[in-house]
Amino acid sequence: MDIKLGVVLSGGGAKGAYEAGFLKALSEFNIQPDAISGTSIGALNGAIYSSNKNTKDVALALEKIWKDLANTKALSFIDKKKTFMTFVEILTIFSPTAPVSRLARGISYLASKGNNKSGALKIEPINNILGNYTSIEKLRMGLPFYVGLTESSGNVIDALRLFELENNGLTEYRKIKDLKDEDIYTTILASAALPIFFDAQKIDGVEYRDGCLGSLNNEWGNTPAKPLIEKESCTHLIVCHLNEGSFFDRNDPIFDNTQIIEIRPTQDTFSKFWFSTLRFSVDKIDLWMNQGYEDSKRILSESFKALSTKNQRINSEIKSDISIERLKNQNFFIPDIKQRVL
Repeated sequence: MDIKLGVVLSGGGAKGAYEAGFLKALSEFNIQPDAISGTSIGALNGAIYSSNKNTKDVALALEKIWKDLANTKALSFIDKKKTFMTFVEILTIFSPTAPVSRLARGISYLASKGNNKSGALKIEPINNILGNYTSIEKLRMGLPFYVGLTESSGNVIDALRLFELENNGLTEYRKIKDLKDEDIYTTILASAALPIFFDAQKIDGVEYRDGCLGSLNNEWGNTPAKPLIEKESCTHLIVCHLNEGSFFDRNDPIFDNTQIIEIRPTQDTFSKFWFSTLRFSVDKIDLWMNQGYEDSKRILSESFKALSTKNQRINSEIKSDISIERLKNQNFFIPDIKQRVL
């Protein structure tokens, strides 16, 4: 059976720096995938991977990108007014009878008529990264690449979904090279459009946001392995998580015929506080890139060692069977050990 390898890049905001370290480890093992999938920050990292194909080149590019992001202070592009208005809307939901809520509802209604789909962070820095490190042509000619995205229900409902306080949506998977030119970057940006912080993106008249908002209970949204099995028929997957407590279930029947290696962050790599996903500081980015490299190198070494031992055993059994068969063909008597023992 031919091996077909897929790499899955999970979402997690600034924690995506961990994936840069993961790819550095992959490059040292000379691992080249046949297909890629990603959600949220994994979609952005994946776009660069798909475009450049070579794991070593991608690892170097991502290291530079993440260091640049830390040094330019990504959150300096925040729109404070939009952030305030979104939190005002959320306040009205949690405190519907409080006096402050009546004022909040009035402000919220006037500002957004209750259906705000814009975000607090400007999208330009991400657009610039995509423009500098990818192109429509490279993405079309690159590795098969899937992203996860979810239809938006407005900033407030999307934010509640993010915090698992509202029923989640359904994650959709899009193969980037099959899209219209004008939809390629928009779809990647939609997959990374975290509620509150980034604008929803319109595709064919429908607003979409971060794929992590769908299927929160089983991680199909944030860890988009499905399309690599169902569409690309990958026999092997390497999954990079950005949360040690991910609900991803490798024992799901969909993976019955798939070998999976999971890279999970060492405990306490990331803060339990949700806003760690926005910590684009130099010290954290460097720490997470290095931890991604160390964790991945250790787990891959252990996995490949186990596979090597298993393959050696299988090969020994095959060689033994062949040798026995040759001796039998030469009329060499081989006693039945089982019968002798009995």
